[in-house]
Amino acid sequence: MFQREKRRPRPSVRERLPLLKHLGDRARLAQVVRDTAFRVADNVTRALSAGLSLADVRALLRGEPLPEGREVVFTNAFFAHWRPRAYAQSASKFSNTFALGFLSVLTLFVQAITGIVLMLFYNPSADAAYASVWRIVAEIPFGQFVRDLHRLSADLLILFAALHLLRVYFAGAFKPPRQFTWVTGVLLLVLVLGSALTGSLLPYDQAAYWGVTWVTDALKAAPPREGIGVAFTRFVRGGDTVGAATLLRFYFAHIALLPALTLALLAAHYYRVARLHGISLPAGEEESPDPEVRAAAQARVDFLPGILTREWLWIAMAVCALTMLAAFGYHAPLGSAADATRAPSPATVSWYWLWLQGMRQDPIVLPLWRAWCDAFGVDALDWYDSAAWQGVLLPSALFLLLLGVPYLDEVWDRWRGHASSRLGHNRKLGVTLGLLGVAVFIWFTYLGTPMASAPVSRAAEIAQAFLPAECVPAPIPLLPADCGVARRLGYDGLPTGAYELEQFADVPPSASRFEVMLAQMYARLRRQTDLPDAKGFFIVADWQTDLKKITLRITWTPRAPDEVGVFERTMFLHRDSVD
Repeated sequence: MFQREKRRPRPSVRERLPLLKHLGDRARLAQVVRDTAFRVADNVTRALSAGLSLADVRALLRGEPLPEGREVVFTNAFFAHWRPRAYAQSASKFSNTFALGFLSVLTLFVQAITGIVLMLFYNPSADAAYASVWRIVAEIPFGQFVRDLHRLSADLLILFAALHLLRVYFAGAFKPPRQFTWVTGVLLLVLVLGSALTGSLLPYDQAAYWGVTWVTDALKAAPPREGIGVAFTRFVRGGDTVGAATLLRFYFAHIALLPALTLALLAAHYYRVARLHGISLPAGEEESPDPEVRAAAQARVDFLPGILTREWLWIAMAVCALTMLAAFGYHAPLGSAADATRAPSPATVSWYWLWLQGMRQDPIVLPLWRAWCDAFGVDALDWYDSAAWQGVLLPSALFLLLLGVPYLDEVWDRWRGHASSRLGHNRKLGVTLGLLGVAVFIWFTYLGTPMASAPVSRAAEIAQAFLPAECVPAPIPLLPADCGVARRLGYDGLPTGAYELEQFADVPPSASRFEVMLAQMYARLRRQTDLPDAKGFFIVADWQTDLKKITLRITWTPRAPDEVGVFERTMFLHRDSVD
């Protein structure tokens, strides 16, 4: 018969927990705890890095070479294998790329992390979206900081991606064999702009609502207007106007559709850069007639430890800079709740859409078309649809032209019978067209700013400077929005009362900031020759508990029968309001 095996005696508690053996010796206990913690951390590090110990990590941080054989094991690990084991000496220099692609990817990851955090508290419904953002800002711990960091990284992502594209163009890094890499880069920039557009609606304040309304209105002009243009606009909005359906569609596109497309395209873009052709060398070294210069440029630099250590340093510096900016220098504005019945004047859009707003003013084609019609006596102004050309057709043509840059350049080189070259003196036409394009882009951007737009009236111009209905986004990235002097004074800086501006014509040097603001208003009013006998009144009243009503009233003698002679701007300011 089978005999039952005797059970082994259960280990005691002291045997299961060796630390208990040293309870009487505190020094020995501390040493055992340190050794155990180090061993556990070392084992975890080796498991995650395919054999890299804590000592190896310390060597990497110091820029020291790894022991023999360890580097091969580490670079074969899954998370390290996607980086090349070595780079060309000249390609790894900061002055070659200015790390713009690296910074673009870094800010994209910051976007993803902060976006996931914000998504936990956001409610994508038209009735609750604005309130949920206000709750994030006012009630959630570090909510304002996370939102500022998200908005800041979004602006920087667009800026870095655009500068990266410009650097590649002027360096000629789009030439063979990098043509399709350029195409994926342009498409990535378009996806980034699309993500910015869809994300801009999510706060659902006045600036978000009317900014998206303005951008999507441009789609209506796509010819034929009653066909493709209107149908596509309705598809994007989910109706005839921006509303709850638009918000839900933009939310889905912002958190799922566009990130998935961006990730897939980014993988293709990075694979081509890292595995197929590598980072382009400086043109002067790559095409140098001196073979020693070319050989030195092609010298290999191991990814470990130098490049990895440098990238960790960049990440630490960039994260520190982002944190400091978001905490102390940058603020994502949040205006009043969206109101479909009250459009802001002047209409404003984010800085990266100013060029399109300036283009829609038609500053070039329409005057030339009118001059041509006048010169030849042809009545053909009705044939030219300014909204369709400037809002849809020309931007689409520019996008297709940008996509085709490497292929058009290749055709140009073949037609001239010249070998492909990245050197500037061999690409005079391309460099000149690029500089001209940048100048035109800056000019269009300026035309899209409120500075270039004519004010509705002189009285409205004064009110916009001191008491704007909504904060006006800055035309330059990272600069704070202009919320007006009155908002900057704050609730406590606006004493209640009715003030006639003429009484503050001369203020002493010791005057308060409030009195200085009234004196500046009067000086602006006195310079307006279009407002005869103008008088200004600034009224601050306690409207409700912790809520003040601020009114600017300007009166003048009407010069035309249809002129009212009175302008009034009203704003409400809460004690806890944030600019």
